[in-house]
Amino acid sequence: MLMDACVLIDFIKVERALLELVVKHVGPLFVASPVVDEVNDIKDENELVELGIIIVEPELEDAFTAAAHSGPISFQDRLCLLTAKRQGFICVTNDKSLRKVCDQEGVPLLWGLQLLAEVYNAGGISAVEAELIAVAIQRSNPMHITDSIVLAFKEIIHGQKGRRSRS
Repeated sequence: MLMDACVLIDFIKVERALLELVVKHVGPLFVASPVVDEVNDIKDENELVELGIIIVEPELEDAFTAAAHSGPISFQDRLCLLTAKRQGFICVTNDKSLRKVCDQEGVPLLWGLQLLAEVYNAGGISAVEAELIAVAIQRSNPMHITDSIVLAFKEIIHGQKGRRSRS
């Protein structure tokens, strides 16, 4: 799974340890090196590596392609798209423009809170912890994580809990 800046920033600001839980319970997390520069709440990429995140260098061809494009997504977002497509990664993003382009290009997607739900579903955190983290992310990023998004997340968590208990 390749994270874009918006999800990475949300997780770093609210609960850094969640990134370690994703790696432990869900699978490897990757970040394109130019995206690291967008995260102001870290000193350098070593902080991310210590959390289990793998920093990937985009292909030179993809960097040139991203630099040559203009449009609804940034250079870094286009690099996420191109890297995810080339490497077969799932793109984890809350950015609607990036999601739209990924969808058009056939790149699989996850929302940031879907990743949190996957950690819960794998038994890495409790429903209460997942809900508290989701609410904290919303407080940190209210423009993109709305009340309706958090409510839908809570419904997913409670639905997964019900499925887990029947297994």
